[in-house]
Amino acid sequence: MVRLKKQVPHVIPRVIPYVIVLLVSAFLYYRAMQIDFAAPSGRIGPDVWPKAILALAMLTCAYEILKGLLFGGDKDEVGGVLESIIEAAPVVETPPEEHVPPGSHPARLLVGAAMTVAYAALITTLGFFISTVLFIAGFIWVGGYRRSGVIASASLVGGLAFMFMFMKIVYVSLPLGVGPFGQVSIQLMRLMGIR
Repeated sequence: MVRLKKQVPHVIPRVIPYVIVLLVSAFLYYRAMQIDFAAPSGRIGPDVWPKAILALAMLTCAYEILKGLLFGGDKDEVGGVLESIIEAAPVVETPPEEHVPPGSHPARLLVGAAMTVAYAALITTLGFFISTVLFIAGFIWVGGYRRSGVIASASLVGGLAFMFMFMKIVYVSLPLGVGPFGQVSIQLMRLMGIR
């Protein structure tokens, strides 16, 4: 108990942000409890996700507050897992000629921003799945990766995974697309058991 009293003044600045986030999360959780939604049988409603995220945020903050109060007296006393791994790792000197600083690519940045705008503009016409597949493939290619088989696989798997997660697990209504694009989305939904 004496140790805790000595640590408190030193720990307060490190604990205050967690206390603030804990209080805000608790207030928002209280507000989320007022969501009135009757979920269909066998499904969870949209009120579950904000409550789950806020509960996890409150638990994380409570853990950090307790850790700070109990062990936060000295910065050097308790290190994180990453700190201990880095400290235990052998130091390898890299010759200066091998170190190449990362380059700046403003053109890639502009193309990525334009792709994001195009994605938002075309998603209602092409549908979520086709837009997402094209966006992922384009973003990987603009990033500099050129193996077409890997790009195609990653974008297809990514598009299917996002579609499944949002429509089957989270129950978000996504744009299906217009005409033949909508038919592709409907067929994929049938294959994945999404109703």
